[in-house]
Amino acid sequence: MLNKTEILAPAGNTEAVKAAVNAYADAVYLGGSMFSARAFAGNFDEKELLDTIDYCHRFGVKVYMAINTLLKNEEIQRLPSYVEPYYRQGVDGIIVQDMGVVSVLGKSFPDLPLHGSTQLSVSSSQGAAFLKSIGMTRFVPSRELSLSEITEIKKNVDIEVETFVHGAMCYSYSGRCLMSSFAGGRSGNRGRCAQPCRKQYDSNGVNEYMLSLKDMCMLKSLGKLIDAGIDSFKIEGRMKKPEYVAATVTAYREVRDAYLAGESVEKLAEEQEKKLLDIYNRGGFYSGYYYTSNGKKMLANSRPNHTGIKVGRVNAVEKPYVDIKLDENVSAGDVLEIRGRNGDVELTCNVAAKAGKNVRLKAKSFRSIAKFNDVYRTRNGKLLEDIQNNIINADRKIELAAHVSAYADQPLELKLSTVEGKCSVSVEGPVCTQALNKPVTKSQIVDKIKKTGGTDYVLGDITADVSDNLFVQISAVNNLRREALEQLGLQISQSYRRDGGAVRTGLPGAERPLENVKNNTVHGVTVGVSDADHVNIVKNYKWVSNVIVDYNVRKYADELKQAGFRVILALPEVLRQRELDRYSGLSGELGSFDGVMIRNYDELGILKKLDYKGLVIADASLYAYNDNAFDFYRENMGDVCFMCSNELTLDEIHGLSYDTLIKLYGHQKVMITANCIAGNYMNGCASRKMSRNVLTDDRGNRFYVRNDCAHCYNIIYNGVPTNMIDRLAETGISDKDCYIEFTIEDTNKVKDIMDSLEIALSGGKAVSMSVDQYTRGHYYKGID
Repeated sequence: MLNKTEILAPAGNTEAVKAAVNAYADAVYLGGSMFSARAFAGNFDEKELLDTIDYCHRFGVKVYMAINTLLKNEEIQRLPSYVEPYYRQGVDGIIVQDMGVVSVLGKSFPDLPLHGSTQLSVSSSQGAAFLKSIGMTRFVPSRELSLSEITEIKKNVDIEVETFVHGAMCYSYSGRCLMSSFAGGRSGNRGRCAQPCRKQYDSNGVNEYMLSLKDMCMLKSLGKLIDAGIDSFKIEGRMKKPEYVAATVTAYREVRDAYLAGESVEKLAEEQEKKLLDIYNRGGFYSGYYYTSNGKKMLANSRPNHTGIKVGRVNAVEKPYVDIKLDENVSAGDVLEIRGRNGDVELTCNVAAKAGKNVRLKAKSFRSIAKFNDVYRTRNGKLLEDIQNNIINADRKIELAAHVSAYADQPLELKLSTVEGKCSVSVEGPVCTQALNKPVTKSQIVDKIKKTGGTDYVLGDITADVSDNLFVQISAVNNLRREALEQLGLQISQSYRRDGGAVRTGLPGAERPLENVKNNTVHGVTVGVSDADHVNIVKNYKWVSNVIVDYNVRKYADELKQAGFRVILALPEVLRQRELDRYSGLSGELGSFDGVMIRNYDELGILKKLDYKGLVIADASLYAYNDNAFDFYRENMGDVCFMCSNELTLDEIHGLSYDTLIKLYGHQKVMITANCIAGNYMNGCASRKMSRNVLTDDRGNRFYVRNDCAHCYNIIYNGVPTNMIDRLAETGISDKDCYIEFTIEDTNKVKDIMDSLEIALSGGKAVSMSVDQYTRGHYYKGID
């Protein structure tokens, strides 16, 4: 018997929860009033969330709470008291990104399951094994992984795997996107993403939605995912409407159940997919990265919102009417769009008609309408009405078994139990008497016991022992039923409660001598280089102490060491399951370097497995916003040095208990992507050469794109660098410990920056860039 893979539904508000429960979801994920990655969803205040936990548990539906943002020091202080009510209420798991949150929750609530968010961007069995080693029971791998990679991870690591199967897809590896943060000041790491990937960009004369991916739909491949051993199918959409939740949960549950029952699901999956296309799709559906590494076929590059489904074509234009030949049935109230060359024209259908027929509709504008224009439906009124009536408003009921006993001179007694027998109650009412006139019959008592309208319950099997010639007030029977149902509901809820015995009060932290934490393990000027030209220039500046070499130019390490520099190897931005074999000799390779910079949890997992004892630099992509995160990394990595966060202000950085390497200069990485701009829009990936391309948004902001063909990913950089060289004194750097990073700079720019830094370090005034050539990043303004 195959495992019954969980159907996990999004819930942005109580209406969506009801839709998920009535559609028979196995679990829901949601956010509370703080620390959730969907800050603009409805979310839940404390009472709503506590009531929601009880409501879901009555139906056996699990509740996973998202605390999957990065927390600052002053915020994480409130975390234990914020979580405690939900912990006691019986929340089934917490979805996390911040390792400080992992540390605090693990120590405060040791028996509370923690699920690794896709924001962790874990992409291999090494990363999964690391998450398991720190106590996580489940994780969501990067959406960019193939099904074969996910299968391999599942085989090698005993941890639950939850994967996305439906909904919107980020262009960037989740957790590796700072574009919204740097372009608009709204950080995705704080739940406030402005979705810059849904904007138009121009590159080499092409202007379209270059970063907008189609929505994912895996209905037709669900059997393969079940066979791969995936534990939970996650539906994206905490910002979506209840109708979307109800429809997607129903579709995936029906296909899953049919497959597990051994039935053919091809026709069912096709029918359900068509319904879901009508509900919401962006450029049609695609199978995500399960079977595809990347490609333009994945893009919804013509429009970033709901595409709808094609229902016909314009047959004739006879002002003020448009005659449409239908390919699909339409209903009165459907919203149609005529896709013209100069824009879309929206119409409301006022008649019902079958496929093959024509409809004649009045239009307000004809500027974009021409014969043979495609006509799409963006709102299917009848389908939405059916979902409301047959799912959302068809309240789910809990079936109970009941036994009532009524004997003269004994209390009226009602026993209720859930059908599986997990919970049961026995409630007594008033003492029954012999009837003096008209006795109460068995059928009358049973009929009153059955009246559960307005509750979450329905009585199935009812047995009754009622003596002859008996009298009891009918109102007493009604009261007994109400009391029994109330007590049973309370017992069901109580069965999920935690007594709090494992809770640690206060904010836990690592025991650490404070005099040691304000002490970097990397002193002096550190420079990051990404190509041979960078190496050739930087090696001429002997006041540089440390050089961090990108993995692709590691062959220059000996040359730099001979020149007197400490050389640190920067591992790739992404380490995927399919690439693990490439790093089988990493242990020996690391022996040639003075340290290593890691950029993801997969690399952290490898170092732990190797028991590496050398210098480790944690790049800013291993986010550390709070002291508890720093404590966590030190506990798990030893004497580690940290790159400062890219989203904290200088005041916030200096308010931490740890020193960090502050970046004085560099183009900020704003996306790491599996899809390739060069492959999709330029010369393709056949050349497999490192190249740099430029994207420009509708506000004139530029972004540079560099493709790393050796590891098959793109890095998108902010078009203007962050520069603090001329503000060196304000950074608070002591002993000239600082970091500058060269990525896309040409030789002239590298030399200019090195010369400027040399002047600043010697006490002179560095040459200031013009204001359109740099940004101060978040060092002053910060993020919410």
